[in-house]
Amino acid sequence: MSKKASREAYLLNLLNSTSRISVSEVVEMFNVSEATARRMFSELEKSGKFVRNYGGIQLAGQLPDYSFEIREKSFKQEKLRIGTLAASFVEDADTIYLDCGTTLFQMTLALSARISNQEFNSLTIFTNSIANVQAIAPSPQCRVVLVGGEYNYKRRDFSGPLTEKYVAPFHFTKCFLGADGLNDKMGFSSNQFDISSLNSCVMSHSDYTYVLLDSSKFDRCSLVSYSPLESVGAIVTNAAPSEALIASLAANDIQIHIANE
Repeated sequence: MSKKASREAYLLNLLNSTSRISVSEVVEMFNVSEATARRMFSELEKSGKFVRNYGGIQLAGQLPDYSFEIREKSFKQEKLRIGTLAASFVEDADTIYLDCGTTLFQMTLALSARISNQEFNSLTIFTNSIANVQAIAPSPQCRVVLVGGEYNYKRRDFSGPLTEKYVAPFHFTKCFLGADGLNDKMGFSSNQFDISSLNSCVMSHSDYTYVLLDSSKFDRCSLVSYSPLESVGAIVTNAAPSEALIASLAANDIQIHIANE
């Protein structure tokens, strides 16, 4: 058995008993680089039995419940940089949609600072996130619309058929969405059925789509795809994707905006 196959077999057995292993644990266990550990996780994920998730890998079907507060602490500096860069793409007179999630929350904070600095004569913001609404600075030049529906207290957002019906009559110049995974075959994906469905609906009413995601989401496929590559205009991230993924994005005319340190 090759060294690679031996390591993967060992991890398979370990995951069946512990449910989750982190990148740092594999680095220490096999004395390999983080890049090598992530490649090993990627190979295991292709089997469909395991899912990469926030610096580790675990058994599919045992994903932890979403918690806004816990997610907010993960990759916080990366999300801050991504959110700040994404906020710079909002222009005067835009009507935008802001997705829920902690990366979009960082964008909202950065956008709120621009609103406070009176950089807009007119701006309309739609969002399904209570966290986003609470973060937006009050301004007579900025109209804020909270999209209702079924409330998820752990995510602090609204989703479901009522939410999709609410957004159906509106037109957005830009929408800013999150993603739990991005790969060349499945496009952009999420771990949440309802959010994926809502994102697809919002995109169909938007002139241009930005997807915000940190580099841990590259070459991953989460539970359900909400958009093929060709439907997205740009991604905003913290690091360059792999050469293969860059080629796929370029082939679909997707711009890559990298928020450097």
